[in-house]
Amino acid sequence: MASYNVKPSKPVALFGAVGGMAMLAFVLFSGIGRGNGFVWLWAALCVGVVGFNLWAAFSKRGATEVVERRTADEP
Repeated sequence: MASYNVKPSKPVALFGAVGGMAMLAFVLFSGIGRGNGFVWLWAALCVGVVGFNLWAAFSKRGATEVVERRTADEP
């Protein structure tokens, strides 16, 4: 069974990281001082998006998916 790793291209991952940073900046500038937990939950989500995209862009084994293919003669 052959398997290979699938990951986004470096430009796509960097674009996602920049988009996540823009969302984080917007959330922090517009939502700070409101005193609700939703702002911090949204900020944590943005940090996760940025971290995941930077990991996918710069790691050598930063695969987001592993695809396995069966050949025709395997059951």
